[in-house]
Amino acid sequence: MISPLCVLALWEIIGRFIWVDPFFFPPPTAMLRELYAMTITGEVFPHIGVSIVRALSGYILAAIVGLTLGLLVAWSTVVEDIADPLIELIRPISTFALVPVMFVWFGIGNGSKVAIIFKACFFPIVLNTIAGIKGVDKKLIQAARSLGAEGIQLWIKVLIPAALPMIITGLRISTAMSMLAIVGVEMIAADSGIGFLVIDAQRTFATARMFAGIIVISAIGFTFDRIARFIEGRILVWHTETSLSGRMT
Repeated sequence: MISPLCVLALWEIIGRFIWVDPFFFPPPTAMLRELYAMTITGEVFPHIGVSIVRALSGYILAAIVGLTLGLLVAWSTVVEDIADPLIELIRPISTFALVPVMFVWFGIGNGSKVAIIFKACFFPIVLNTIAGIKGVDKKLIQAARSLGAEGIQLWIKVLIPAALPMIITGLRISTAMSMLAIVGVEMIAADSGIGFLVIDAQRTFATARMFAGIIVISAIGFTFDRIARFIEGRILVWHTETSLSGRMT
């Protein structure tokens, strides 16, 4: 926490002791006062709850579909020939370019927002799953087969465990993507959520309130990443213990 606290301290010094219009650059203490007021009144909690539910819904759906499709593509060349062109055609399309389409298909309620988050999270998960399985060392596979591993046993005992670091990296990347997507779409069309809170504050020129909402977004994203790291450490304890951890000696 030292580096974030240093940044906040520098921000506070600039905002208070160097001439900067607080309308454009409110000091962190002003933002924290605004956040405290919203916390005391309970105003911020419904927005946080709505955003988290939307983000988790799209993320979980993307994880289920992305992992399943990724494993199928890695397992079958027929599935790969069918799915790969579709993945590469849709993947470059900006998530927010599809917002009008999602609103037409799913309406302006939670359905369209979950669909947009799904699109943002899906591709890192499916691509990392495919890359993880295809990147397993052939010598490891040959060694397992020489010991009698075949079919489903080979997948469960060798391929999936060896690919887990890549798969979990894709899942971690998507936690950030889910927050980016939900905040963006809530700013475009929503009457609740943290994104709506920020854009509503901007419309009324309440910049301290706007930055307070941004702090909440950052805190939620940071928490999601820490949870993902904790789960990663539990699942991949063998990988963590065998890595260099930044040490070259």
